[in-house]
Amino acid sequence: MRHSALLSIVFGLAALHAPSAFAKDYLVRAVSRPDGSFAFEPSTLRIKSGDTVAWVNAQDDSHNVMAESVPEGAENFESPMFEKKGDRWTYAFKTSGTYVYHCHPHAENGMRGTIIVDHPSTPVPVADHGEHSHHGESSAHKH
Repeated sequence: MRHSALLSIVFGLAALHAPSAFAKDYLVRAVSRPDGSFAFEPSTLRIKSGDTVAWVNAQDDSHNVMAESVPEGAENFESPMFEKKGDRWTYAFKTSGTYVYHCHPHAENGMRGTIIVDHPSTPVPVADHGEHSHHGESSAHKH
């Protein structure tokens, strides 16, 4: 009996840690198209809680990733500015729901993306879109 009880505890603990063992990594490219438009590719991504998304600058244009709306209770996020080709930033999504984000320099050009974690939700707008940093600056400023 002792051996089976110990096995139950070991398998139970393993099950608690199993989701992170199966977490996946995804890549989203920030691109400038020949027609002069800008985009995230893919523009919509479906992932699971615990998965990680890496955004990479596919050209030498300046881009960033900035939360516009997030699921209730989720953290806001903002990357530093990607100044050159190959610059990247990674974020692990822990809260289920819909995240809408944009590239601040190209938001008016429609450079937006959506991450759906586990299941869609009605995202909550980020409290203050006026505060954010540019070009890797550590201090925030308002527009």
